[in-house]
Amino acid sequence: MRRNLIVVRAGDRSLHRRWTDDTRARSFDLLVSYYGSIPGRYARRAEHYHEMKGPRWPVHDWLWRHERALLGRYERVAFVCDDVDATTRTWNAMFDLCDWFGLDLAQPAIDGHAGLPITMPVAGCLLRYTNFVEVMAPVFSRRALERCGDTFGDSVSGWGLDHVWSARLPYPEFRLAIVDGVRVRHTSRVRQGTLRPVLDALGVDPVSEGLELLRRLGPSFEPAREIARLTVA
Repeated sequence: MRRNLIVVRAGDRSLHRRWTDDTRARSFDLLVSYYGSIPGRYARRAEHYHEMKGPRWPVHDWLWRHERALLGRYERVAFVCDDVDATTRTWNAMFDLCDWFGLDLAQPAIDGHAGLPITMPVAGCLLRYTNFVEVMAPVFSRRALERCGDTFGDSVSGWGLDHVWSARLPYPEFRLAIVDGVRVRHTSRVRQGTLRPVLDALGVDPVSEGLELLRRLGPSFEPAREIARLTVA
């Protein structure tokens, strides 16, 4: 067993196979949660394999509730969309920097189709401490996952969960960051990912879900902002 884990909800066009294509040593195991229609599709190339239909975050919630002991064995767990393009080296670097800087919740900077400007890479930065890490590719420390795992079922679409996590992990007691030194490419347009048809079939509107979560947060809600940055020479 390796120190870290990546969990991916994978469809038939998933890019996760590129994440383990490099022959160099990986610092992470892979848990593939497959939502397609070909039994055993990715079972041979994953340390852990699971099949279940449905949207991404409700199934992450199921995994949290039923495989909590497994997830808890790892120092850090990332939950990554299957339309994120990256390599073994990318994820090794991400986990290394999270460990080096003691990050509790972090994400790589996003090239391609970014959901928010704050998640796009900033030249000359190694990382930016923030009060916000979005749902596309969050990396949780063990203690952060313990604080936030029970929120995964609060939003079918996942919209708004990132602000809930921020409220649960106040800076500076918990360190949140966007890591500019590691970049991944989001290949789908925002709100047009591979699981979007599942949400449409269920009649789920991500914007409405996000606004409802923000309403419930009330005074705990803070807009996404940068707190400090580490630059490179």
